[in-house]
Amino acid sequence: MGLFSSNNANEFKVGDRVRVKYRGQEGYIIDKNGSLYMVSLKDGQYVDSYSADELEKCW
Repeated sequence: MGLFSSNNANEFKVGDRVRVKYRGQEGYIIDKNGSLYMVSLKDGQYVDSYSADELEKCW
């Protein structure tokens, strides 16, 4: 909820490859529910929801 929180909310879209900042795990965004992004980790074996400030794009 910092200065750029409104921009971060639109930063990601379904299909983007992302990294969970505090876990270092990478996955793909599969859905958005309100302000949370559902991320598929380990090729779909694990799915969890994260806010935009917990994620960063992977290239």
